[in-house]
Amino acid sequence: MYERLGGFKVSRGTLPAGDAGTGKTLAIMRKLALDGSKQVEVREAAINIIRSAGAPPHDRWAELRALFEWVRDRVRFTADVAGVETLQGPRYTLHTMAGDCDDRATLLVALARSIGVPADLRFRVIAANTQAPRGFSHVYVVANMGGRTVPMDPTYSQNPLGWQYPHPYRTAEVPA
Repeated sequence: MYERLGGFKVSRGTLPAGDAGTGKTLAIMRKLALDGSKQVEVREAAINIIRSAGAPPHDRWAELRALFEWVRDRVRFTADVAGVETLQGPRYTLHTMAGDCDDRATLLVALARSIGVPADLRFRVIAANTQAPRGFSHVYVVANMGGRTVPMDPTYSQNPLGWQYPHPYRTAEVPA
C-alpha cells in the first residue's frame, strides 16, 4: 500500500522473521538508495556537502569521506517506531535530518551514487546483540574503490571512517 505524505511516498507492509526479513529489508534499502540517487534534492545535498568540506575535485576518497562525516555528524540517529521496522527514502531522511542505521546507510549510498563516486558500495549487516546473537541487529556501508575496502558506520559520532564493530557474532554483505 502506498500513500502520499507531505509529498513523500510511504509504503507499509510486513516483513518475514529472521534472515528472510533481513534479506527483504536490504532489498528495499537497495531500491531506496538507487531511486534516491536519481533525485535532484539528493544530488544537490551531496554537491553542497563535498563543497563545504573542501573535497578536491576528482578526489573520490575525499568526497566519500565528506559524505560519511556529514551523515555521521549531521543526521540525528532516531530509532524506528517501537516494534515496527521503518524504512525511509534518502529524500525523506534529508527532510527530517533523522533516521536509524538503515536510513543513514541508505542515505550515504544515495549521496555517493548521486555524484558518481565509482565505489563498489555494499550493505553489511551484523549480529551484535548479546541477547540475540544469531539475529542481525545493525547495518552500515562498506566501500571498495581502487582495491581498498573501507567500512563506513556513521552510527556514533566517535566512529571514524574505517571503524567497524570488532567482534560480531555473524556478518553478511549485499550490494547496495
